[in-house]
Amino acid sequence: MATTVTTTESWGSRLGGSVRGVLTGLALFVIGFPVLFWNEGRSVKTARAIDEGEGACVSLESNATVDPEMNGRLVHMTGRADTGDVLTDDVFGVSATAIRLEREVEMYQWVEDSHTTEKKNVGGSVTKTTTYSYKQEWVDRAIDSSDFHDPGHDNPGAIEFPSEDRYAANVSFGGFRLNERQIRSIGASQKLQFPADFTCRVERVQVQGNTILVPNAETRLNVLNTRNVAAQPRVGDMRVTFKAVYPHDISLIAKQHGDTFVEYTAKNGRKLSYLRDGIADAAEMFESARSGNSFITWLVRLGGFLLMFMGLSALLRPLSVLADVLPILGDIVGIGTGVVAGLVALICSLVTIAIAWLFYRPVLGVALLVAAGFLVWKLAQKRKAAKAAAPEAKA
Repeated sequence: MATTVTTTESWGSRLGGSVRGVLTGLALFVIGFPVLFWNEGRSVKTARAIDEGEGACVSLESNATVDPEMNGRLVHMTGRADTGDVLTDDVFGVSATAIRLEREVEMYQWVEDSHTTEKKNVGGSVTKTTTYSYKQEWVDRAIDSSDFHDPGHDNPGAIEFPSEDRYAANVSFGGFRLNERQIRSIGASQKLQFPADFTCRVERVQVQGNTILVPNAETRLNVLNTRNVAAQPRVGDMRVTFKAVYPHDISLIAKQHGDTFVEYTAKNGRKLSYLRDGIADAAEMFESARSGNSFITWLVRLGGFLLMFMGLSALLRPLSVLADVLPILGDIVGIGTGVVAGLVALICSLVTIAIAWLFYRPVLGVALLVAAGFLVWKLAQKRKAAKAAAPEAKA
């Protein structure tokens, strides 16, 4: 059953809230500048480090033995990441000879969903209608039901058996040993199948295929309750599955340090170390590193632009709230301030990136400044043409 709540916020309250948000908006706008500037420096330094690393990297045909002559060099190797460590989940008694053993736990819980619609009223007030609905789902995190709008949808709180990972302490790579960071970077996990004689250490559970169904505490305490968790799940039930990362081929680029590896430090201080599941040559791995750097760069650029845009939108919001005395006028002003905020944020972003590039990429920096200047000039020309057209229209 859904519950609907309707509230009305006065024009004065909205105006006061928008004015208070001006300081937050100013802070967001200002923060965007150093974020964008830092990102360009990070991107260029990382790109140069990758280029340096690719030029210094030596691809070895075999990792079977340690070559002392390669000590201290950046090397590329492919081979099998192997281990004899047996990883055991102490709670459920699941074991596997693996590089990583993953326990994944979901709990059946109440989930609240809310949907809000707003209606502007003449005079500047806003009526908000919020609908709350509830359903039960398998969720991989504990949901705090104390914040739910409607009572009677109580969740247990913390998950009794939370998800966790276990890692092998000893993983070999031919004649080498992988360090802890590299071990944790190895992926390609697979669903773990329980042996035919598997017995779970947790009492009164139901094992179906590769899933352990754990009834809630109330059911487990009642020995007469034989409820089928899969067919009749209740709040507090848990669904547990396991995955394992078994020994397999990997590709590695790192600095050889005795019979193990450390990060390679480029001349500009950037550190390089790459691990990839499967067989890949050095060129593929460095190209993947460049793609990753480019993706992060554009992601942070977008983030910096959004910081500026949201900041400017908050700075200009009092104007649209003032105009909301007539809803249609407020909508027009809101669209206008949104366009202004977007254009100013775009120009400020381009200029900031261009200034950063003047330090790191002078040629591209000048080109970007020219592009930003052209955009400002076009906007000025359009405004000038609009002003010139106004008297003619009146005539």
